Amino acid sequence: MDTSIDPITALKSDHEAVRAVLNNLEGYLKKIGSVSSDGLKNNLINQLHEITAFIDKDLEIHFKKEEEALFPVLGNYIGIETGPIHVMLIEHKHSRELSGEFKAKINSYPAEKDYKSIIDLGNSFIRLLSEHIDKEENILFNMADMQLSRDEKHGIMEKMLTIK
Repeated sequence: MDTSIDPITALKSDHEAVRAVLNNLEGYLKKIGSVSSDGLKNNLINQLHEITAFIDKDLEIHFKKEEEALFPVLGNYIGIETGPIHVMLIEHKHSRELSGEFKAKINSYPAEKDYKSIIDLGNSFIRLLSEHIDKEENILFNMADMQLSRDEKHGIMEKMLTIK
């Protein structure tokens, strides 16, 4: 990624990857609920481990791009303590908490065999992130496009490129 790319476009591209992972997650959760074989359930649990690895790495990087690069600059125009950015930060925190609970349930599956809690937590995570992405794309990113100058966007993109 280079600094000539619009940061909002880059964040929307991240969202496409997240949506694809959420679709896969939804499929795995449906299968776990419908298969009776322990072997198949264990294979699906292994797939969920891969998804949580994506969440831990890629989704966290995406959140940091927003929190450390976009939100501080956009916050100069619309505020951070209340309003859309405040809501996004709360949802990032809730997403991290849900992800931790989801991962803990997946890790405890061999001992507890509690696939119903995995399904419930996974579906809650999907709902939260899907609604969160919709809010960002339909509200927050539109505000950013209206408020931010080309130079500010360039600076945001420079900062985003340093986040790993």
